[in-house]
Amino acid sequence: MQTKSLCPECKRVIDATVYEENGQVLLKKTCPEHGTFSDVYWSDSALYKKFAQFQHDGTGVANPMTGRDKGCPYDCGLCPEHKTTTVLSLIDVTNRCNQRCPVCFANASATGYVYEPTVEQIREMLEMLIREQPVRNWAIQFSGGEPTVRDDLPELIRMARNLNFIQVMIATNGLRLAHSVEYCRELREAGLHTVYLQFDGMTP
Repeated sequence: MQTKSLCPECKRVIDATVYEENGQVLLKKTCPEHGTFSDVYWSDSALYKKFAQFQHDGTGVANPMTGRDKGCPYDCGLCPEHKTTTVLSLIDVTNRCNQRCPVCFANASATGYVYEPTVEQIREMLEMLIREQPVRNWAIQFSGGEPTVRDDLPELIRMARNLNFIQVMIATNGLRLAHSVEYCRELREAGLHTVYLQFDGMTP
């Protein structure tokens, strides 16, 4: 199958091929300047084929939030090229963290500044997601950084539930939850559905 990808060196959009080999699905691409790259796309080709049965291109977004300028992936936001409205939204509620993990994809607590939107700014984000057409967004994940370093996290969860989000999650390292059953209960009573944890290795 032919598709498009990015050169990992110069970020140029280049042609790519998705193919099966030795029970895996691979992605191969060649940049005229930096050469050929091959990556594992799915480690299990049988599972890839199973999920491919459910592939569905939607009817697009009736009210895109941004315009089209340079094209995907250079434009940012919910643009007219999107095939569907948002399924799961992720809002970074802070870039602060109580850990310094070297594998952190968000580079939390290492940026040299604090990003932490206000409650009202987060409400505006949620209300924008509700306005998506033809289907509003129903699922939200509060992330970061580490969302539990915000003492008003229960308030954010209640706000999302009051706006009728039917699935509210947090992505967390779990430290604050592990140290306080009462805090876990507070989040649950605020309306939290799911705690999303990560597992990065077997050694400290």
